[in-house]
Amino acid sequence: MTEMRSGPPGDGEWASPPAPESFHSALRRRLFSNRSPLIASFGLFALFAVSGYLPWKLALGGMAVMTAVGMFAPVRSREERKAVLSQQSTAAQGWERADAILDSLPDPVVLLDRSGTMRVINKACVRYFGDTLERDTSVLLRFRSPELIKMINDALSGGSPGPVEVAERYPIERWFEATIRRLPPEIGGETPFLLHFHDLSEIRRIGRMRADFIANASHELRTPLASLSGFIETLSGPARNDAAAHERFLPIMKEQADRMSRLIDDLLSLSRLETALASTDFEPVDVAEVLRHVRVALTPTAEEAGVKLIEEIAAIDEPACRVWGSRDELIQVFTNLIENAIRYAATGKRIDIVAERAQDSGVDSLRVTIRDHGPGIEADHIPRLTERFYRVDVESSRAKKGTGLGLAIVKHILTRHVGRLTITSQVGKGASFIVTIPVWIEKSRTDVQDIS
Repeated sequence: MTEMRSGPPGDGEWASPPAPESFHSALRRRLFSNRSPLIASFGLFALFAVSGYLPWKLALGGMAVMTAVGMFAPVRSREERKAVLSQQSTAAQGWERADAILDSLPDPVVLLDRSGTMRVINKACVRYFGDTLERDTSVLLRFRSPELIKMINDALSGGSPGPVEVAERYPIERWFEATIRRLPPEIGGETPFLLHFHDLSEIRRIGRMRADFIANASHELRTPLASLSGFIETLSGPARNDAAAHERFLPIMKEQADRMSRLIDDLLSLSRLETALASTDFEPVDVAEVLRHVRVALTPTAEEAGVKLIEEIAAIDEPACRVWGSRDELIQVFTNLIENAIRYAATGKRIDIVAERAQDSGVDSLRVTIRDHGPGIEADHIPRLTERFYRVDVESSRAKKGTGLGLAIVKHILTRHVGRLTITSQVGKGASFIVTIPVWIEKSRTDVQDIS
């Protein structure tokens, strides 16, 4: 006689097999385990019979059919129903966690089903693509790039395509590296493909800037070098013993050499500022003292151009009006701005240097305005004045010994000092270059140093 354990293995207790279920018990279990649809059907047929819509015999026949369906339908115990509900709840929580994880990613990510329909779209997609991506629509209808469409089709057909570059024009021009990956079944489920976009716009912009910078720098250096080569060839050949030619060409050669020297100095300054990540040389700087130093240093140049420098800095001439930064770099900022005013706005015969305390976005700051009374600048040029080598008038700038890098240097220095440059102008009424820098507060020295 075979015996079996009634408990789990290792109990040490033995029992006989459970008695078979009787017909009445099985019938009762089937009826009551499916009592919800039975009760609903009985109530419905009774309602139809009472209201006269169905004859009593037909209503009783319907009740009998529903009872038979309830008896032979698959039966789920209460524990089984709880397990199904628990699985559904766990799946819903899993999707919520997946959505939260995808929304935390900085790059646009889309989950696709096997037909290429977008099922999940993270928040970064809205930031980069606006409202042009919609759930439950085909990704192939949204994008027009042939390379991207081919990559998606290859992946949907079972291939493993490599990344492609995609250009998007809306809402703004951006470049992306798009990749698509098949997810494991236990992760992807009904959305087995992940489409990822990595933003290359900043890399492209820096690449264009680098190429433009090299081209412009080469052009600026090539011009004086060509002049020097031509004069040297002339003086060493036909004009070897021509004193008049020597007297005429040598000053021009010196001027071209000085121009190259200024250009190289500005290039080195700009390169140093762009790679200066630390601020170990920063200290509290008296801006009023810096402005006086610059005015005294540039007074001979201004007088030679017939320009008068008017100083109004009494409002910041106190110990509390200091900024956290580099004295040498701030001297370079105001020297470049005042030299530009002398060089390009000498017709105004006057340059105002005005300093004051001000609130900038709720931050206590110093505001220094370099205002000239020259011809002014057209509004179309103002947004580009801080670009490298950008000039309103190229020939006039070269004639006035400008390198086209002065305002670019100013911009980089102010960025290091958590400051900004604002330019306002009206044609015929001069221009104002406004420098705004936060005031240094001794108790927050560490915070300011970290920001710088």
